[in-house]
Amino acid sequence: MSKKITPFKNASVIIRDIELFLNKYSTLFKSQGTRISHFFEMSCYNNVVKFYENNGFRVLPQNLNNRIFRYKISAAGNPDNFSHFTVSKSFRNVFYDFEIHHNLSIECAYEEDIFYTADISVIKKDSIERTNPSTYLVKRSYCKSKNLETFFEVKHLAPFPELLFSFTGIPDNFLTKEPRDYAIKHLAPSLLMSGRANFHAEKIKKYLESRYEINIILNLFGTPSAVYSKKYNKKKIGTLL
Repeated sequence: MSKKITPFKNASVIIRDIELFLNKYSTLFKSQGTRISHFFEMSCYNNVVKFYENNGFRVLPQNLNNRIFRYKISAAGNPDNFSHFTVSKSFRNVFYDFEIHHNLSIECAYEEDIFYTADISVIKKDSIERTNPSTYLVKRSYCKSKNLETFFEVKHLAPFPELLFSFTGIPDNFLTKEPRDYAIKHLAPSLLMSGRANFHAEKIKKYLESRYEINIILNLFGTPSAVYSKKYNKKKIGTLL
């Protein structure tokens, strides 16, 4: 009896999925990274873009190099040297324009010159700043919290209690149930994980999602469409979609 192969566990399958996604935009993929966690993070980035595709946004790749889309697979580096997607939508004669970035530094909502790096972030267009914060000796590119629309943390792991609880400790004001003041919806801040939950982890997930304005999306090796498909219930922030 042959062993059942779980979708996307093989790196070559994830790479092929990335290539097929970029081909839709006449864009090429040059393999970056060496670990399956790198490719899983790229795949999750693409799945966030697919969420906007499926909800009527105009989606365009930006900052290509000879048609190659370059993912930013670490916190290091200037985002100007990497690719990203823009997503835009018009509603009641108001045009909304955002950028989706990979491993971008975000300034803390409560204290200047303190930063964290979001694996995937959706920000207002043209809101990246490059200055000399007091905490660094060189220039740093980052987005102020006020220009951050939503963010995603990606973990190629099975969920466990300490990791699930740590997601709500990210220093930002996005996790509370405060209403947003414009008419476009994004996915609420989300923890994206490749592994399945056991009974205890599932209970923690339900508790955290009931208390905070977040999504904890698990088993993405088995159901990657859970990020972007409308058949899966997910929290959103905004007033229209």
